[in-house]
Amino acid sequence: MKVLPLWSILLLLTARQAHEQPVTDNKKEINTLINQYVRSVIEKDSATFYDLFNDSPVTWCAALKDRSQAKEVQNKGAAKAGSNYFSGSYRGFMRSLFRYKSTEDKFDNIRIVEDGTVAAVTMDYSFWADNKMTNWGGKYLTLINRDGKWKITAVIYSVELSNYFEQPSLKERARSSLTP
Repeated sequence: MKVLPLWSILLLLTARQAHEQPVTDNKKEINTLINQYVRSVIEKDSATFYDLFNDSPVTWCAALKDRSQAKEVQNKGAAKAGSNYFSGSYRGFMRSLFRYKSTEDKFDNIRIVEDGTVAAVTMDYSFWADNKMTNWGGKYLTLINRDGKWKITAVIYSVELSNYFEQPSLKERARSSLTP
């Protein structure tokens, strides 16, 4: 058996580390973007918030989860409850925040998959208005690394209404996201 010279081992380790470094940096940059998203919702900073998004059409849509939709139909009737689906825009979302004294979009159970050019971020969220949780669910972001800067191209999320159903603990949500 031949022993690899020390310089060969060092070269392999350096090459491996150089290959892995951009992934770590990309995830750090994406986490920074997520933190800017959270801060701009709290501060209602539209300039920072808008800068997080790609400047071409951005998908922004959600669906009420079945059990919340069923409660809405039960309480309001089918006509007033309407569809479980809605769409809008990140600009409309930001404008809607100004009707509240305080707002916060809390994220946890964050998972990032990226290849240096595109990324998918999945997370659990809870939305708070005037210090009260209004809804929670899963949020999915797609991003593109455009001209060296990560930009959000789509926000898709599920909505469970807090006045009907409590958000499970992080431990329960983390466990359920691991099961197929």
